[in-house]
Amino acid sequence: MHRFFSVKLSKILLIGTLLGVNAYVAAEQSEPAIKPSAAKLALQSTLVQLKSYQAAFSQKVVDIENTVLQEAHGTISLLQPNKLYWELLPPNDNILLADGQTLWNIDSFMEQVVAYNQTSAIENNPLILLTDPHSDKWLEFTVTRKNNDYTIKPIAQTGNVETLRLRFDSNNQLIQLETTDAKASEYIIVF
Repeated sequence: MHRFFSVKLSKILLIGTLLGVNAYVAAEQSEPAIKPSAAKLALQSTLVQLKSYQAAFSQKVVDIENTVLQEAHGTISLLQPNKLYWELLPPNDNILLADGQTLWNIDSFMEQVVAYNQTSAIENNPLILLTDPHSDKWLEFTVTRKNNDYTIKPIAQTGNVETLRLRFDSNNQLIQLETTDAKASEYIIVF
């Protein structure tokens, strides 16, 4: 259930896809216990050290034909567990704020604030793993690794994000995040 506080009718920007804000809640599925892969354990170990994270970023969204749909800049602050502040700077002004219970989408251009139940908003979204490396949600995703790049995919594809790729530098600092959505659009974020 979500609450709406709005001055004008509006849309949720493309960043909503990045966080997988779903308009539906998928039916629960029981999955047998899966032993974590070496890649999954390595990523969890890296993310445990990322208790908090702050960075400026540039974002590019491209479609299946590699046509640029949006370019933006912003800042991110992450605090484990489950807290996030994501701000897109003008001209794409937008703020996403997750406080552990509610995900707030603040769109100053549209003069709108929308509040979502955070658990429902990030259902089946691999980005939840960044905010809580101890979450039971890890059982819902597969992880593969090539050097310092990790690819995370939902076991049951019911959300908007089909693939999340995380790239770390040699000091285990997050330097790039890419997502691919159900329409094959790619969101490339460089920190």
